[in-house]
Amino acid sequence: MRFAQKTILFISLTLIGINYNHLSANTKNNQDTCEILLIGSSYFNYNSLANLIQNLADSSSVSIYIEMHGQNGLYLSDHASSSSTEAKINERDWDYIVLQGVGVLMAYPDHFIHHPVYPALITLRDKITANCESTRMVFCLPWAFEDGMTWYSNWTDTFEDMQWHIYDNTLLYSEEIGFEIAPVGWAWYAVLETYNYPLHYLHMSDWNHPSLRGSYLMACVIYSTVFQESTVGIPYHGGIAEDVADYYQMVASDTVLNNHELWNITPLVSINDEKQILSQIRLNQNYPNPFKTKTSITYSVEKEQMIRIVIHDSRGRMIAELVNQEQRPGDYKVEFDASGLGSDVYSCQMIAGKFSQTILMILEY
Repeated sequence: MRFAQKTILFISLTLIGINYNHLSANTKNNQDTCEILLIGSSYFNYNSLANLIQNLADSSSVSIYIEMHGQNGLYLSDHASSSSTEAKINERDWDYIVLQGVGVLMAYPDHFIHHPVYPALITLRDKITANCESTRMVFCLPWAFEDGMTWYSNWTDTFEDMQWHIYDNTLLYSEEIGFEIAPVGWAWYAVLETYNYPLHYLHMSDWNHPSLRGSYLMACVIYSTVFQESTVGIPYHGGIAEDVADYYQMVASDTVLNNHELWNITPLVSINDEKQILSQIRLNQNYPNPFKTKTSITYSVEKEQMIRIVIHDSRGRMIAELVNQEQRPGDYKVEFDASGLGSDVYSCQMIAGKFSQTILMILEY
């Protein structure tokens, strides 16, 4: 049986009429080592996902210890009943245990019943918390087959159809079982839609497994999920073209960091961290808000650093990049011209290194 994972454009949570600021930061001491266990099979083994994540961490001076457990062909149901997997879970007080999903099983659990995901996630959750209550269990939202289910007898679901089923069931399982989501498939979808679905681009020629590009994007998503930090600017490109890697870093970071609540990710930010963030950057509410056509956005920078300000619509599509440059300390103002755009709630995100803030802007006609 074939199985796969995929990504689509991420969806920004919108709080109509409410000013919402999202703050994110890594609260682990820089000298602490974050211990991460990957549990999966071929999707994680292909292109050595653990090494990709390790190199991203090394290139950003983050100390991690990471292991991959699982051989090709295993499902989460196999891991749930495996004594060797349980022994690996009990080996350390892991900070994060990241589980590999399988697209077809998440999309159609009532049809493909031989390796049920739901009870496996419950069993693994219980084993993980029994070993260490503070361990965070992360499930990688899968990507769909490159050709959806059109290869299957009398099925017509496309890549997009299948990805939406994966998305819906992953969110449902996360709410009911209680785990954080690394939205790998959602980031894949964003990239593939942008590039108009090139053949065997993030997928390999088997329409299923990740290419090196797909694995690098997956590594960036997991990194941003675990550390709640942007990967933008990390000088490690995993053997793919630098400009392509830079784009993947942006998509992965935006997909995760714009949507903590959607992905059930508990912020790592403490009150002291928020004060630290606000001492370095401050994004003010746009004026006017609601607005028609144009609005002004003001912000402050307390130290010289790279600043990026991007606009997304309520479906998570990036509409505009207003700022992307090194800026000195000071107060700044930019204009957002929404001419040609429809009425919607747009998010404006300011990113400075590992910190970010987001405001919501209402366009009305």
